[in-house]
Amino acid sequence: MTTTEQTPPASTAAAPVRAAPYNVLFTAAILLSALLLFAVQPMVSKVLLPPYGGAAAVWTTSLLFFQTVLLIGYAYSHYAPRLLGRYHPLVHAALVLTPLAVLPIALPAWASPDGSAPVAAWLLLVLTAMVGLPFAVLSTTGPLIQAWYARLGLPRSDDPYFLYAASNVGSLTALIAYPFVVEPLLGIGAQAGWWAAGYGCFAVLMLGCVLVTLRRAKRNGGAPAPTPAEEDAPRPAETAPPASERAVTWRRRLLWIGLSALPSSLMQGATGYMSTDVAAVPLLWVIPLALFLLTYIIAFGVRRHGWVGGAVDVVLIGMLPVLFLSQASSILPIPVAVLATLAMLTAVSLACHGLLAADRPAPARLTEFFLITSLGGALGSLFNGVIAPLVFDRVLEYPLALIASALLALAARNSSRVLGRLAERRAARLTSIFLAGVLLMVYLTTEAAWVILAVALATMLAAMLTITRARARAIAFGVAGLALLVNSQFIQTDVVESGRTFFGSYMIREEDGVRRLAHGTTVHGFQPLDPEQASEPTSYYSRTGPVGDLFAAYGGDAGAVGVVGLGTGAIAAYGEDGQRFDFYEIDPEMVRIAEDPERFTYLSGCACDVRTVVGDGRLKLGEAPEGEYDVILLDAFTSDAIPTHMLTREALAEFAERLAPGGVLAVHVSNRNLELAPMVGATSAEAGLEGVVRYDPNTDTDGGEANPLATSSEWIALAPDAAALEPLTRSGAPNAGQWSPLPDDGPVWTDSYSSLLGILK
Repeated sequence: MTTTEQTPPASTAAAPVRAAPYNVLFTAAILLSALLLFAVQPMVSKVLLPPYGGAAAVWTTSLLFFQTVLLIGYAYSHYAPRLLGRYHPLVHAALVLTPLAVLPIALPAWASPDGSAPVAAWLLLVLTAMVGLPFAVLSTTGPLIQAWYARLGLPRSDDPYFLYAASNVGSLTALIAYPFVVEPLLGIGAQAGWWAAGYGCFAVLMLGCVLVTLRRAKRNGGAPAPTPAEEDAPRPAETAPPASERAVTWRRRLLWIGLSALPSSLMQGATGYMSTDVAAVPLLWVIPLALFLLTYIIAFGVRRHGWVGGAVDVVLIGMLPVLFLSQASSILPIPVAVLATLAMLTAVSLACHGLLAADRPAPARLTEFFLITSLGGALGSLFNGVIAPLVFDRVLEYPLALIASALLALAARNSSRVLGRLAERRAARLTSIFLAGVLLMVYLTTEAAWVILAVALATMLAAMLTITRARARAIAFGVAGLALLVNSQFIQTDVVESGRTFFGSYMIREEDGVRRLAHGTTVHGFQPLDPEQASEPTSYYSRTGPVGDLFAAYGGDAGAVGVVGLGTGAIAAYGEDGQRFDFYEIDPEMVRIAEDPERFTYLSGCACDVRTVVGDGRLKLGEAPEGEYDVILLDAFTSDAIPTHMLTREALAEFAERLAPGGVLAVHVSNRNLELAPMVGATSAEAGLEGVVRYDPNTDTDGGEANPLATSSEWIALAPDAAALEPLTRSGAPNAGQWSPLPDDGPVWTDSYSSLLGILK
């Protein structure tokens, strides 16, 4: 590299003063592009929830799309300047203006899956049509802006990674603002409009960057694209990280891919894990992604990375306890499980991104570095979004990513100094082993959740202090994690059938004289194997529970009953000759199971006329004529998560329009993690509905089980006027005294906003 290329020309001697406008322009462009890039992800995914039944996989599949397009954008940023040379800025200016023709973003009329293609593939096609072009253009900005800036001959051109930090700040701002500011204040239409306006501002800034790049390149007498000789030229040690002096080998590139893929996979696995049992909402999407980006900001915002060894040790200590909790999530309250999941994600991401930042190359290799790391992120998404659902019949990608985190010790050269010094002390080793032994003895005599967690933590600490070599720790912990996973997942002799679809995993088991259907981590119904009891409605739908009250009050006069959510089809046990029961179910696999008399016989044995409709319950029920049903039951769950678009003000109003005069809308709100009744009360009041609620603990006066075929449940009954609810509440009605006025002090959910903050148990 010549002297003139390393040092700004004489005409730019005042560069330290004149650099400020360029810094502002390039920083504003990259920050706004990142803000738009990450604001559109939860916005588009939220729009897509209703056509896909509110499934948690909507976000996972969307992330696969976004990271794949990001990879394409980074590939363009790396190769286009080399192919187009000095003409590239002009070509890119035209490319930036092209998406203006397709904005604002809107949901295609054909967005709902029609069964002609796999659901995930159809969703990817919809995303391509909706946002593919603008997202692809925005994804090129980060590495391209930094590469252009590196050739401007400014004081900070030798290390433009500060622009990458600005990019991540924009990304983080967008993710935090969406659930707390954008979603509560703006409807989807307004969000799309403002996003289009923001893209227009970005286009103006980007054109400014193009003009500056062309002007500076002309003054410096060279094209903006680096030459191969410049790429391979060494950088002065005082102006670049030490790692930049090493050759970029394929082994080094593979390490970059691995360190990028692991946190990407874990982030998506953690999001799916939380969304499955709580709700598929932007808040639970953006928090893991925000933590993921925050670790990037930290890792690339500092020049020294001596703390990486400590981060790796934290990962190893926490891996097995978090893995255990993920396989037995019911032993701890959901906030504790969520916090443990997020803490582990933060530790793994910090360790991986710290190792990446410490090994980043010189600026001449910048676009290649980001291309390779984006490839790793895309591979992580590909594993979670495509490979795992095809290979595994249950959700294993999250625990496998946790186990793979132990391999970080192989990438980290040293452990933390603090732990290393402790491991050298015999007293510390003996104390940790003694503590683990004591807790293990306590564990054998109790099932308390805190004891289980304490045993796991103490065992990890003892192992860390006993096994001092990082490679040995990685192997030992990886083997232990696999053993735990195999024990919890595969040693089950009572499984009749298991499988996995886009909408989640399911398992049918036979035990204690009943056949159970579990979806995710939640039992969705069971049927006795005894023929004399097989026709009885069970679990949440028993005759002694709220559903029994509903059919005792309204069932005899009901000509048509609509049910959103199928499960085992137990509600069909209430059907009588001359009645019609319409079940709306989005997952064709659930329809197959419920209609198979070798699995469950509620549908095949019903005296009524049974019809199943495949598709999202809200959309399909919305196609029914007004006044079609005397009773509608909302029982749509994915594992333990309620699809939020079913409980909005607009949705409840639409369901109420399908009720015949005097009809009732029943909403199932049993939930381990959410207090849904106050929210449904406030939301239904906004929709002009009256309501009552009944919680059935299924216990007798002695605290025992009142009905062996029932489980505790909570149901809400809604109607356009209070008179329609009198068959439930009037004197003489079954369990009339247990139906109470519906509280209405919760948040109001709408199609634009659904908050979990006020309803977490």
